Parts: sequence; structure tokens; C-alpha cells
Amino acid sequence: MKLSLPSFCRQTAIALLVTASLLAATTGLRAQTVFLTFSGGNGSEVKITWSTPIVYTLDNGTAISAVNPTFVFQSITNSQAIFPISGAAAGGSPTYTSTGAGSTDGTQTINIFAAPPAFNAVANNDVVFYSTNDTANTFLTAGDVITLSAGFLSYTGSPNSSAGYTGALPSNAYYTTFITDGSNTYASNLGSGSAVPEPSTYALITGVALLGFVTCRRQKHAV
Repeated sequence: MKLSLPSFCRQTAIALLVTASLLAATTGLRAQTVFLTFSGGNGSEVKITWSTPIVYTLDNGTAISAVNPTFVFQSITNSQAIFPISGAAAGGSPTYTSTGAGSTDGTQTINIFAAPPAFNAVANNDVVFYSTNDTANTFLTAGDVITLSAGFLSYTGSPNSSAGYTGALPSNAYYTTFITDGSNTYASNLGSGSAVPEPSTYALITGVALLGFVTCRRQKHAV
């Protein structure tokens, strides 16, 4: 049976809504994760790389001042063997900025790994990092948004080198990420991060919408 134009367009709109909902649901599954890739070892520093900025929204707060926001990538197999002790992060490391009540002192560059379990909120095989240059009194407040730029993390080299690591690298995969206040007394998971959607996600949504529009237009001319 031939569909009338209103009926066809209505079904097209429903299909688009279903597709958008499925895309949103897929993104939601990754709402607290970031895709990390690992390279190096066997003579070169091991790198953790992510290709999109990570946005953290703080859903809890702390009244402690002079506390650096501390970033955590959680449950990365073998990371404690790769980054066994606290040490300087390599040049070219990512930066972070914030909007809100003052979670950062301007733009800061990540420069330190902390060997877990450094704080109460983290565990073995979590990768923990922060900036020691964020020295202004800091009040981490619920609702603050902290954005970590795309980039990579690795040791600067000797004496904290991971170049000699010869074991298996962690899997390239999605990992949970969050921010803590970095205090043993008040350590807590202050906010979870979400990776900014890849351009391909937006392209897919746009493509589906255009396909529906073109199909509807063709059906209109055929009527």
C-alpha cells in the first residue's frame, strides 16, 4: 500500500527520532569513560593518549583550600608496573581549565604522576596525575566544569623511565575517569568525566537527518 505524504513523513520522523535515541543511548554508555590508547615500552617511554578533550562536571564539593584537582584513569591493567612511582610527566602533556568558583588558577599543565594508591579515592592500577603549579587557593565546588585537553601522558625519562617496560601494554579501550580532591582526609570522587563526542558522531546524526529530508522531498515530488 502506498503511503500518503503526511504518513510517510511522519514515519520518517519517527525513524529519525529512534535513530537519534539509539545514538544518545550509545553515547550515554560512555558518559563516564574516555578511549585511551597505549604505546611504547621496549626502549621507549610508554604513552597514554586520548584524542578528544575530557569534560568533568563536579557533582560534589570540598571546602578545603589549596587543593589541586587530581585526575584519575581507573583500573588500567599493568599500569602500576608501567608507572610504579611518582614522577614528572613529559613535556607536551595536556592542560586543563575550568569554569565555576575557581577550581583552577588559569590554564595549568599536567606535570606529575602520583603512584597509586596515593589517595583514598584511588586504587592500584589507577593512573593519577595533576599539576603542582596550580598553587592558588582552590575551592572545588559542585557545578564547576573542568576541561582536560586532548594529549598524552608519559614519564619525562630517567630516573622514572618506563622505556624499560617489556610486559604487555594495557588494552586500547574505554576507561572510567574522574576527579578527586587529592586529600587523604577528604578524598572523594568529586565528578565524572565525559569525552567530547567524536566528529564522526555528529556526522552520523547529520547524515541520517539529511537522508530523511531528501527521501521525504522525493516522495513529495512523486505524489
